[in-house]
Amino acid sequence: MAVATTALAAGGLLLDPQALRQGGILGLIGVALAQAFCLLLLWRGPVSLRAAAPAAVRAGAVVGAVAGALYGLEGLSEYLSASVTNASVVIGRVIVGGLVLANIIAGVLGVRRTGTVRGGITAAVYCAITEYLVWYPTVLICYYAFHGSRQLDRVWRAEGVYDDFARSGMTDIRAFVLQDFWGAGFFHLAAGLVIAGVFGTLAALVARMLWRGRAARTAEVEA
Repeated sequence: MAVATTALAAGGLLLDPQALRQGGILGLIGVALAQAFCLLLLWRGPVSLRAAAPAAVRAGAVVGAVAGALYGLEGLSEYLSASVTNASVVIGRVIVGGLVLANIIAGVLGVRRTGTVRGGITAAVYCAITEYLVWYPTVLICYYAFHGSRQLDRVWRAEGVYDDFARSGMTDIRAFVLQDFWGAGFFHLAAGLVIAGVFGTLAALVARMLWRGRAARTAEVEA
């Protein structure tokens, strides 16, 4: 999946080969590094597939897959519906809140499934990784599918792409946008893991505390 995602990102060069200029190669390298980091997390360390509790991995992956699919569906809807496009700024804020909520849910489920804070943190991390691996290929495919269309022009206008391009100093807007997608391929994962680390940990700690309190009360009643 990670190799396929990198190849998909690089495939944009078939449409916009100028994207490699003016530092664009660094953006593409960033995408490759993000995929490599995903593989590293899954292969080595405390949240690797060999060390993590399977129940926590499953809980996080399921929540992340749902969040990524919804996020990708919203991106597709922007191309298909002018109403969604016009509300893209508001929807973007809702999405950020939704990603935070997804990590909180994953953290709580991880604790519930494993009984440990570590399980909650693990679930949040897998939530972030899975959401990214579902969303990023989807957003790239949507961009390629609508490349050069009127719908794409509408999305660019609603999201202020033309204004950003004018400030960038670049001369090729398609190369500019592809570089932006490459940048998102790195920074979205980084931001997602930070959100998972902060909110997933907090949710796991609170869930574990409540779980212990409930267990203590139950023991007192039984005694």
